[in-house]
Order: sequence, then structure tokens, then C-alpha cells
Amino acid sequence: MKPCLNQSTINQTDIETCVKASASAGFKGVEFRMPTLQYYAAMNHSSIELKKLLNDHDLESVCLNSFENFCHVSESDFDAVLHRAKEFSTLCRQMACKMFVCCPNPLPKNLSKAQALEMTADRLAKIAQVSAQDSVGVAFEFLGDASASTLRDAVEVVEAARASNVGLIIDTFHYYLGRSTLDMLRDFPLERLWAVHFHDAEPGPLETLTDEKRLLPGKGVMKLHEFAGLLKERGWDGWFSVELFREEYWKRDPFQVAKESMDSLKPFL
Repeated sequence: MKPCLNQSTINQTDIETCVKASASAGFKGVEFRMPTLQYYAAMNHSSIELKKLLNDHDLESVCLNSFENFCHVSESDFDAVLHRAKEFSTLCRQMACKMFVCCPNPLPKNLSKAQALEMTADRLAKIAQVSAQDSVGVAFEFLGDASASTLRDAVEVVEAARASNVGLIIDTFHYYLGRSTLDMLRDFPLERLWAVHFHDAEPGPLETLTDEKRLLPGKGVMKLHEFAGLLKERGWDGWFSVELFREEYWKRDPFQVAKESMDSLKPFL
């Protein structure tokens, strides 16, 4: 597996510090978040500068996070969604990033799960058409509390979208939260998996777990060795990205947090 650090893990940093901390810890990839990149641009930094910064530190820009609130938007309001998708894909092209992540919404009260998944696939296909103009991929990430809450749901959406530039991200926290299983992981089309957000979770009832309760890999209750072992067994060797949202880490030295993130990830690579 290839080690990657999501900027949310050291969310206290600017772009330059994030890159330096990631490289210092031994990561080979980094995932940026859209608001931080927008601020970087507002400070008169160019995409050329960013690509040079990444090249100088031997880092790859893996995925841009995250495109949300698109699944169940009405047709009359969907042009604004596509405009936002173009902003994401243009930025990805400029910074030599191959994909951006799309996350589903919670299940609306007026739709069945089947209807919600069908609408999500339709919207995802239209976003993919826009991003294809920039040769950028759309990585769908199911969420444990959303209409697409399991790996099986996500595969259904991705296949129904019928777009070659649509793939899948598995987030281990949401894999756990949505009660996905190893059988689902064993059976799905592996070529569709473009990255894994890899981290652990605190103990406790699933309904009490929020993003703030993510932990470094191996520090919680999830069976991550089984998960990683099955992917290795199937021959997958893509990106494992640590993505945490713990405010206590944001108060610490980002270089130390990045090092601890890499150290915790190594046993699973």
C-alpha cells in the first residue's frame, strides 16, 4: 500500500506546512481540502507553485476533498451543482490531482432507499461528465449515516453511473459505522477502488460515533488487520490515507502528529 496523509489530520496547518510535515513523516501522498486550497490561492499562490512544492518534497496530490450536497438536488437547482463540480475538476487538473471525492447525503424522508440510490447514481454520472472534460476522476465515498451507507450500496451507485471516470473510496470508519462486511469487501470489483481512508474508532455504540471519535490505525476497536489483509490478498496496492478529525491533534505540533500517523500506518502497509 502507498501511505498518504489527509490534511484534515493536521487541520491547523497551511498548505506549505502540511506538505513539509507529510514529507518529513515519510508519506508519499497528500490529500488537500478545498477551503485550504482556496485560501492558498487567495494569498496569491499559483498552482504552479503548489506543484513545485509537491515535487520538491516527492509527494503526490492524491485526492481533493470533498464534494458534498449533490445527491438529491432538484433538476432546477442542479446547474449550480455542476458549476461547483467544474471548480473542483479544474482545480484538480491545475494541481495534477487525478480525482476528487464525492460524498452522499442522508436519506430524504420523501424517498425510499432505492430511489435515493438511483438519484445519486444519476447525479454522479452528470458530475462525471463535467470532470471528464478535465480528465479528472470522481471518487464516490459512502458514509455510514447516508443513503449510500454500505460498500454494497456504493458499488450499486458506481456501477449504475456507468462512467469510466467514476470510482470508489472506502473510509474504514464509515465501513465500520454502516456495518459493511468482509464478504462485501471480498466480492466487489477491485478495479473500482481508487483509495482507502484508513483509521480506527473509539469503542462505544455505533450510533454514538462521530468523526471526532476517529483514532490512528491500530489504536481503536476496528479489525483493521483483517481489512488490510484481505485487500493485500486480492492484490490491491493503492493509497491508504489517514484522515482524522480530532481537535486535540490540531492543537499539537503537526510534524509530530504526522509522524505518529505514519508510525501507526506502517504495520498495515
